[in-house]
Amino acid sequence: MRVRETFDSTILKDFYQGRETPIDREQDELNSRRSKFKNILENDTDFYLLHRCTNISAGWLSMLAASVVEDFANAPKTSEPLDEQVAALAFFSRLANDLWAIIELIETGFDLQARALTRSYLEHVDALICCIQDKELTKEFVRAVEPEDSNAFWHKYISKNKLKIRVSIFISEKIGVQNSKLVDILREDAELSGSMLLHPTVTAGLSTAFGNEDGDYESYPIFPTPLAASVGILRTILIHLFWLWFAMESLPKTAAGQWRGLFLTDALQNNRELDRFATIYSKMFGFLLDNQLLMIVSDSNEVPTTSP
Repeated sequence: MRVRETFDSTILKDFYQGRETPIDREQDELNSRRSKFKNILENDTDFYLLHRCTNISAGWLSMLAASVVEDFANAPKTSEPLDEQVAALAFFSRLANDLWAIIELIETGFDLQARALTRSYLEHVDALICCIQDKELTKEFVRAVEPEDSNAFWHKYISKNKLKIRVSIFISEKIGVQNSKLVDILREDAELSGSMLLHPTVTAGLSTAFGNEDGDYESYPIFPTPLAASVGILRTILIHLFWLWFAMESLPKTAAGQWRGLFLTDALQNNRELDRFATIYSKMFGFLLDNQLLMIVSDSNEVPTTSP
């Protein structure tokens, strides 16, 4: 405590020059950002709806992860978990946790950081979609525990858009449009901004210095401020969670793709709360599609397809 008191009475005192205490100042700044975010929610209908739907999605993914953990705990000690159970727990946990983080970053004004995290988020969604369709890929994913194995898995299956191409083929088959570029078009902006922001380039630094061109900044963009333009992040994520919803079909309770059902115990198999939440999640996507909130493609840039 003596070291802390010395620091407060010297370094920190000089830094704040007799102004309000650090805690009060930091709280005031946070309250100001929260107020601005609340104003965006109240005045931007698209932002409000997509923000609420993203929170519902994070809740659904959290429930799925927790349910798999509970099923592990209640399963007979003699039974080994299925590969798809292990993979599902890893994916659902990461997707839920990262989505809560992205929501928090957006709410507190870290738009660029949210965009950077979204890039890797989309790769996780791609990997889960492809694992559901491929039991051998699932098996390799589950066995890639050591860092070098995980790195090898990434280079073999994910780098250079390998999984994204597979997802694009899967969605093309689902919507009945051969060689559709829909997946690429609807994530192009997110991939471009994410790539620029993740790597140490002059573009990444200047993006931070000058901010988002659609941003409403009260001060320099280097200071966090909530932006209505962050709605694009939410829309991109929801689009790809919609692709995942396609792939999961009747999961977690019954088989889909090449995955078996994820629950081995009656308690989870008969859980009505999971059924209720699954119904809400499905209705949510229906609402977004019916109101043209999910996929927006300008008339001058119709979804292109390539000839076979």
